[in-house]
Amino acid sequence: MNIYAWVLLCAFTVAALADWAAVARRRPDLESVAKPAVLVILILLAWLLRADSVDYGNQLLIGLVLCLIGDVLLLGRSDRHFLAGLIAFLLAHVAYIAAFRRIPGEGPIWWGVIAVAVLGVVVILTKVLPIVRASGRDGIPLVVYALVVGGMAALAWATGLPVVGIGATLFLASDALIAYDRFVRPLAWGQVVVHITYHLGQLLIVLGMLRT
Repeated sequence: MNIYAWVLLCAFTVAALADWAAVARRRPDLESVAKPAVLVILILLAWLLRADSVDYGNQLLIGLVLCLIGDVLLLGRSDRHFLAGLIAFLLAHVAYIAAFRRIPGEGPIWWGVIAVAVLGVVVILTKVLPIVRASGRDGIPLVVYALVVGGMAALAWATGLPVVGIGATLFLASDALIAYDRFVRPLAWGQVVVHITYHLGQLLIVLGMLRT
């Protein structure tokens, strides 16, 4: 990476730390600036690392832009904004799936694929299906979302790139914590961990895909 990429990585670190601190201290004014800034920096980093020059780069950029839109929507805090944000993130996962399918990997990392698949099945059976039985309106979209997110993480390990697999798994963990915090029971520390896993996951996905 050149000096400009390192500058963006430093900017990413500052913005991410500011966002995590804002969430921990309940500072929505700071979060409303720092949270979108993290994704803007990642988009610039992906562009600087020439995402547009590889077959899967455009899908990666589309996924990052959709995540930025989702971040902005979730800052609205209302149920309507939450639903719109989830739709944006769902489309972002679909874009990542399209990108992962184009990566010329060295063969699947099967233990990662199997671990994610088993974890996904366990979560759906133990946490999501009870919600479906209680309310199909709330539960069925969660099933669809869980399948897409789990499929994205499993496919990341199937690329044969461990950094991408770890990043996608952190992204999966972030989504799982959001769902648990909202639909099962609130977690005092949940939102901070959601942001940490989300940002680190996104960074690893970008670096893993564009430094192969």
